[in-house]
Formats: sequence, structure tokens, C-alpha cells
Amino acid sequence: MKFSYAFPFVVAAALLQCPASAQTAGGTADVIGKTILGGKRVELLSDRTWRFASTAETDRKCLPINTVLGFCGSILDWRPTSTTGTELTRIFQHDTRNYAGIAYENIGRADGMEREDYRALIISSAADAVGVPTSEVPVIDVFDQPVDEVPGETMIYGLRVKGLNVVYVNTAVLMDHHAVQFLTWSIGSELTDDHRALHDRFIAANRITVEDSDS
Repeated sequence: MKFSYAFPFVVAAALLQCPASAQTAGGTADVIGKTILGGKRVELLSDRTWRFASTAETDRKCLPINTVLGFCGSILDWRPTSTTGTELTRIFQHDTRNYAGIAYENIGRADGMEREDYRALIISSAADAVGVPTSEVPVIDVFDQPVDEVPGETMIYGLRVKGLNVVYVNTAVLMDHHAVQFLTWSIGSELTDDHRALHDRFIAANRITVEDSDS
């Protein structure tokens, strides 16, 4: 399976219908959606106005992954590395024992896939990658974990890869037309608190831009 790469160029039609002066609106309107305008994240408000997201967010430089995904982590924390020989869209190295990756596919709930199907596909693919039956992939934990406010589910499982014990933390996000895995993996036989914290930091560095109806 191959993955495509494209730079994001997303402007919501609803945003373009708002008056230009609306970006400075204050008030107590609720945020009902998010999109990208001129490369910056904006928030759509319930009073039909909009505003730029917080300065800390908009000042951060993000790496475009495709039209849906952006990565805003520091290259000091996450060094991009080659994806050759893998089906991952992006791979990052934190250090010699800890890595992270993003896998994207343009399939989703509209194609009949449910969360349980996606979970089973992930475990099946992991088993196939190392040549073992799915029964030999121990799933340590499963819990809800959103990515950029989009609902997701995290699975923790272990594999033996080229003679090494490896623990994977994989947060899967299934939308109507998009399916994304945000993974971190670490050499070792047990999940450590440091790995949990590292995964949470990786998740926090990712951005998802889709229409509200697709999330």
C-alpha cells in the first residue's frame, strides 16, 4: 500500500462568507469548528464570526504531511527520517531507542469501516509485518485518546522485531473519509512512563484539518 504526499491548501467556504472584520471579534461565542486560512489556523465561532487561533499556536511552524495532517513538533525532539521500505507516511527519530510515525489512508467510515475493523486491521498488519499470527501480538491496553480534538483510540501492544522486543503505542483516528495512525515505538519489553509521556507529546504535536462533518 502506497501513501500520497501533498501540501495542504484548505479554505472553508463558510469562512469566506464571513466579513473580514469578524476576525477581531471578541465576545463569548463558542468555537464550533477549525480550518486553515493563509497557512494559519482559525476558529469558526457560533455567532458566525471567526478569529485566528492563539498566538502560540499560529506562531508555531508546522510540517505539512498532506491536505489533512500537519506536524508541529520540534525537530530537536523529532528528527524526520527515511520511510523507505515502510508503509508509513512519515517517520521521526527521537533518539536511538524511541521513534514515531504517521500512517495515513483515504478510507473511513463512509466505506463501511468501523472502529473495531480498524483495530483488527492494525493488529493484523503488525502481525504480518513480523511473520506471526495475530494471537502472538499481545495487546496490553486500549483506551480513548483524541488527536487535535478529533476522537481517537490508543492501543498498546508488543512485537519482537529482528530479535528485539519493541513496545508500540498506536493512536488510531477513524473519520468519514480518512484513517490515520499516530505511532510511537520503543525498544524494550515493557511500556515505561517515559514512553507514555513521549507518546502524549507526539500526539500533542499533530494537527488534523477536516470539515466538521468528517470528524
